[in-house]
Amino acid sequence: MKITFLGAAGHVTGSCSLVESGRSRVVVDCGLVQGDDEAAEKNAEPFPFSPAGIDAVVLTHGHLDHVGRLPFLVQQGFSGPVYAQAATVELAEVVLRDSARLASHQEKPLYDEAAVDATMKLMRPLRYLQEQQLEGLRLRFFEAGHILGSAHAWLEDGRRRVLFSGDIGQPNTPIIRDPTSDWPGPVDLVVIESTYGDRLHRSRQETLAEFERIVVRAVEQGGFVLIPAFAIGRTQEILYHFNHLVDRGRIPRIPVLLDSPMAERVTEIYRRHRELYDSETLAGLRQGDPPMRFPGLREVVSADESKAIKSMSPPAVIIAGSGMCSGGRIMHHLINFLPLRSTTVMIVGWQGYGTLGRRLVDGAERVKIYGQEVEVRARVETLGGFSAHGDREVLLAWARSWPEPEPVFWVNHGEPEAARALAAGLHQHGLRAHLAEEGKTASV
Repeated sequence: MKITFLGAAGHVTGSCSLVESGRSRVVVDCGLVQGDDEAAEKNAEPFPFSPAGIDAVVLTHGHLDHVGRLPFLVQQGFSGPVYAQAATVELAEVVLRDSARLASHQEKPLYDEAAVDATMKLMRPLRYLQEQQLEGLRLRFFEAGHILGSAHAWLEDGRRRVLFSGDIGQPNTPIIRDPTSDWPGPVDLVVIESTYGDRLHRSRQETLAEFERIVVRAVEQGGFVLIPAFAIGRTQEILYHFNHLVDRGRIPRIPVLLDSPMAERVTEIYRRHRELYDSETLAGLRQGDPPMRFPGLREVVSADESKAIKSMSPPAVIIAGSGMCSGGRIMHHLINFLPLRSTTVMIVGWQGYGTLGRRLVDGAERVKIYGQEVEVRARVETLGGFSAHGDREVLLAWARSWPEPEPVFWVNHGEPEAARALAAGLHQHGLRAHLAEEGKTASV
């Protein structure tokens, strides 16, 4: 079996790998490059293989950086099946339709709604652990604990076994179950993500205490709390924590505005897939406590309602996309409220290099938004403990969970420093590890 790394090698976005075994040619993930000044140009480049010659696509989960180029692949001639966990199929449709809508405002859109329609007709939903025969390969999905429906993808050809970690979740992430570490047997090669391969997250308890402190202080100061949140995963976790704190009287009942139509659609998908919930969430449901509903939550639907928030009296919390402040409704809230010292911007997820979110985290005093110079007087708080990605400790523990003989690890999906640090950590634990490079091939 051969694996050629075609995306997210030395980067965190644009995941894409080609698996070849005999006559089988399977693509694992087909994501958009994000945050880079040259992202649009890179996304429009032709694939380094013939799309019509690909037998199938396997998706590890529904984030844009893992599924966003799929309609472009279809436009270029791919017509085979696309396999994904059932919830991932639903999430991918929301993500792809939103991507097509945003692209429609560009001079040269990468794809349109018709391409998304054609893509969705190719989707084949699977359950975790369900075996699926591909052209000369067998596929199984295992729970990855990153977002709803996220999966580790196991491929075998009868002689060799490889596994793509996808994005590995942080244990004890609310609502969903933890990443799998109980394997049915050894594999020969593992492609492992390394987003946080060089750092540790704050504990969830510390993060929740900080979350509570920020909200309480904002109420005392009479300000707004802006939370740029990814529509999938992060928004639902934030709603879960608000529910927890409001129910227990730990924070005042102030308006919490979910200003993201996409996040609202995703939250409904989360609410439908109770079969994927962890035991704590299911116990709460049995006691009549839905995990993402609480007094004070208001879903902002129309653009006019969103714009009217400017005239609201604080305090209030505004949760809006995009998570890296690279577009969406959060942008006009940042224009309106960044200049106010009473405002708090709560960063709860990874901020890619070159994004507005990263500039805010790095302490920029002035930023440009839609051509407008905006002074940053707001307080910017970063809560790494809410990350949906496992940190260095989690990644190393997950890698050490494999039965003997240990696989060879190829470290992918991380900035260079993070990838190198994780590879060094794997070596320290006696494991064989190599760095994935774009265009490089690993054989087993």
